[in-house]
Amino acid sequence: MSVGNELRIAVVDDAEQERIRIMEEADAILSCESIPHSIELFPDGKKLLDAIRCSRNYNLLLLDVMMEEMDGISLAAELRKREDHTAVVFISSNQELARKGYRVNASRYLLKPLDRDELGEALMHCYDKWINQKEILLPTAQGQYRVSFQNIQFAEAFDRGTRFVLSDEIVDTKLKFAEVEAMLPKVGFIRCHRAYIVNAAHTRRIRQYAFEMKSGAVVPISRPRYSEVNRQFVEYLSK
Repeated sequence: MSVGNELRIAVVDDAEQERIRIMEEADAILSCESIPHSIELFPDGKKLLDAIRCSRNYNLLLLDVMMEEMDGISLAAELRKREDHTAVVFISSNQELARKGYRVNASRYLLKPLDRDELGEALMHCYDKWINQKEILLPTAQGQYRVSFQNIQFAEAFDRGTRFVLSDEIVDTKLKFAEVEAMLPKVGFIRCHRAYIVNAAHTRRIRQYAFEMKSGAVVPISRPRYSEVNRQFVEYLSK
């Protein structure tokens, strides 16, 4: 499995030992399943929200419910207002708050002390939903922008961020190019250049060192990548 399928997780808990324990358990489970992943830790919801506002992107949030600075349910509610539907798993010692958790479309609600099997089921449930998702949420200067994968022609590193050339418009985002590569599906999206990722479904043909797109655009292929890109393209066409 490639870096394009890396599961990016944020763990939020105001108790340091709990944060570390959740991280270690999640890391062990995902490593056992050979799922590429990264995990970041936050002491409260406000700090995570600040990171998201600064264009940090996650696929799964493991949130403590009861925190003083900003509790997990308030954080999830704020994200839903922003049309951010990132998967959320609540972790708490208070079973009575479970109903509130599902109001913000939580994927799972786990009780402390954590049961490893239950955490594993929650992680795999969220991973399976993420790996089969059909769209991407892009942070832009105008707010969150929802884009379907099939609508993306290609992505280009642009002005310290990434430009998405869609079928009918162009969307600029502050997301780093490496972050975009990790967000896009492995199948059908080909990194053909240090600054370009192309959606093979929108290509007309491949020529030496360039893709010709159905729209008429030309996307460069770097010389060092050409053989591998050509192999991936032929493999895509054969499916």
